Amino acid sequence: MVGEIVFHLGDCKTGTTSIQRTLAAGKVTSAGRSVIYPTRSHHIPLASTLNRAAEARFADKRFSDLAQKLQRSNADTAIVSAETFEFVDPRKLEQMIDRHLAPWKGKMRFISYVRPHADRMVSGFAERTKQGWHTGSMDDLADRFDKKGLLHFAPRFQRWRDTFGEAHSVRPMVRSLLRDGDVVNDFLHFVFEGESFSYEPVPVANESLTLSDLAALRRMHGVLERRAGSAAAVQAARRTFGWNLAILLSDLPKPEDAGKPRLHEALAQRLIETYREDAETVDRAFLGFEPGTGPLSKALHDAPARAVPAPQPIAAEAYFEPAALRMIDGTAELFARMLHDQPELMAKAMRVPGPGAVSAPSRPQNKGKNKGKPGPGRTPGARRAARLKGGTGRKAQPASAAGRLARRLPKGLRRKLSPLRRYLP
Repeated sequence: MVGEIVFHLGDCKTGTTSIQRTLAAGKVTSAGRSVIYPTRSHHIPLASTLNRAAEARFADKRFSDLAQKLQRSNADTAIVSAETFEFVDPRKLEQMIDRHLAPWKGKMRFISYVRPHADRMVSGFAERTKQGWHTGSMDDLADRFDKKGLLHFAPRFQRWRDTFGEAHSVRPMVRSLLRDGDVVNDFLHFVFEGESFSYEPVPVANESLTLSDLAALRRMHGVLERRAGSAAAVQAARRTFGWNLAILLSDLPKPEDAGKPRLHEALAQRLIETYREDAETVDRAFLGFEPGTGPLSKALHDAPARAVPAPQPIAAEAYFEPAALRMIDGTAELFARMLHDQPELMAKAMRVPGPGAVSAPSRPQNKGKNKGKPGPGRTPGARRAARLKGGTGRKAQPASAAGRLARRLPKGLRRKLSPLRRYLP
């Protein structure tokens, strides 16, 4: 079985996609330590059993499956990664560890990356807008975050520390403080505990969207919400739509004057008043900085200087001419019809492939006990039946010079010329 487990807990918008795709590509190596990443993409379904009521009934099954994979492996370290562990009560994870992962108790490490408050506010606004979770202003979202305590990091990290003690580490998502300025390198340095390692970077789409991108997505989500319905499958398909369209947009050239979402000065001052104490606590208790010198406190102090004077427009009319708005609405109406009728199929079709994605084979492969057996429609009886109906039992071949020549030869001769037989009726 594996020697230890590293739980990568997020947070959201801290380079988790880059880390997960690098691990899923299987190109991380070290001479001193072997690793296993027991998933094709991420462990969000595993984490969802602990923070989503609809998924709770799958908890035992998914943790049991994970335990079996870890038992079968001889790797030194297994990595479990899901940014949505951010929303999990660590005591629930502890219960599942006791139930399914007990052999590794005392052989686990946990790591969270934390993004400064102002940056997390902006990235959270873009993320929720593109997926259709939020259609209001950044000020409206700040109200929601404050009520739910999502940007009060210290109490959450304290719950992890109370549950898992010093096995839980926190790292700042600040480029100047990351190893070589890269979160993937920084995370792997934590995994290998300073031992040498190598990896092949996996290209990850830059998912930062422009203001006009977000305005268009907001308008499209409005149409989808009104026209596609509110069924759970439709809601999931809407999120898939926004997520994957954002990835595709990020690969396209941006206009030179394209603006990005930013705080405005009044909101930046509000964040300082709301989260100053939290920033100081995280810097001191979890990152080890003296008061006033930590990265979260500095970033929060500097937020007004990086803000724009007034709130940025969020309506699509501020960025698009009537003709473009008409095209946006029409495209959204078309997607609404498809999502309403076939939400699961549409969600599957819209996903942008990434490392670990598996394409279905073009035809069934004969392996094992089926080796040598004819596939459907390829038995002599099936071919004879097809010929009686006017077919050949095979995919039709295009007419060619060789085919026309074969049909003109005497029957006895053409039967002996095997290279030409595939053209015969």
